[in-house]
Amino acid sequence: MKSQIRYCSLAIILTSMIASTAQAEIALNNLIVETNKSITPEIESTLKRTSIVALRHITQARSDIHRNELAAARIELDKADRLIETIKDDLSTTTVKNFIWIARKHLEYEPAQQVLHDFPSIYSSLEMISLYIPTDKTRSYVDRAKGYLEKDKKFEAERELGLAERSLIVIEVELPLLKAQRYVTKAQEYLVENNPKKADEALKVAEKRAMALYFGMNSPIIQSKQNVWLAFRNHLTAKREEALKQLGQARINLGKSSVEGDVKGKDEIAKLSNEISELEKKLRGETKVAESELKSAWEKSEALAERSAAYFSTRFSEAETTLGMENNLIEARLHVSYAETYQLTTFEPDKAVKELEIASAHLQKAAKNILVDSKERKEIRQMNNILIDLKLNPKESDITVKDRYETVKDELRQITFNEELDDQFQKIQQK
Repeated sequence: MKSQIRYCSLAIILTSMIASTAQAEIALNNLIVETNKSITPEIESTLKRTSIVALRHITQARSDIHRNELAAARIELDKADRLIETIKDDLSTTTVKNFIWIARKHLEYEPAQQVLHDFPSIYSSLEMISLYIPTDKTRSYVDRAKGYLEKDKKFEAERELGLAERSLIVIEVELPLLKAQRYVTKAQEYLVENNPKKADEALKVAEKRAMALYFGMNSPIIQSKQNVWLAFRNHLTAKREEALKQLGQARINLGKSSVEGDVKGKDEIAKLSNEISELEKKLRGETKVAESELKSAWEKSEALAERSAAYFSTRFSEAETTLGMENNLIEARLHVSYAETYQLTTFEPDKAVKELEIASAHLQKAAKNILVDSKERKEIRQMNNILIDLKLNPKESDITVKDRYETVKDELRQITFNEELDDQFQKIQQK
């Protein structure tokens, strides 16, 4: 009897998932997506309100510290920390991340065939958020994880699910959010140690990160990324006029970004803007536009947006930076992304080699920085060796090549994030 009940319950759940997926597919086929965000307008509004309230608690905590009311400051920081967690929970990607997390946990103690039962919910939630953000990369990782599980290869499946989870980062929110949270946590630790001066210094940085979260969502370069994605998506579904509209808006946003002082990125922004102009001309003239052309524009806009978010979440403006190592790591990631586009999307090996050489030069400069420790120097050299190998075979385009590119980009994102935090914490310690 119990087994029949479990069977019926499972059938109901699966039927619900299938129905949700079917509804999502109907929406995808019929809807012209008007939004230009990687999150829904409703969620964006919630995130903005919540981030401001979190900022208010951080600022109040600093006020309490200056009045030597440390117990009150700790209460304010607990509130700020909970609100930051709320922001993370409200992201469009949170549901699918949670389903992936559950599958990864099940891999620890369930047989491979049992874990396969987690995949319908992962696919269904991916389908729903694909209205707002690209999920092809995540889906490919999930597909590969599923394939490995069907062959009872749990280790390989876990690796692919980990890559799937990391590919769902909402850069304009999660980069500044993670940094703000780390500084709030550090301030809490300083208060426990009865060191209010250092706690205040940490919170001063947390305030800037919280402000970066609020303003970063409206950054023109971030918005242009979403415009190009929507143009790509609508072109694939034969919504030519909507694609044209989004490309025009992307070009306008790129222009705004350049005017607002994106110093180092101006040349790349100008190049991408020209590419988009050419795509607009083709669409207006009823000329056939290859999928690879729009995909290339999307991938470049994504790389530029992540680069901008990395600078913005660190210090509002890249012009304020003084850390050569961090700069070089951010710039290296941009050119690795461009090389990947030229090698795997547009199949232009000569351009891929050129981008790999630029990325390699940035890595070599980063490795020479006097602030780099031996562990970081080793990691940078390992990444550079991968780039050298890629440069030797720029015409290859199999899954192994893609994995190498993704590995380097993930490593660069992580080391940049940790390096910035370590440097700021050292400055606080020295005060």
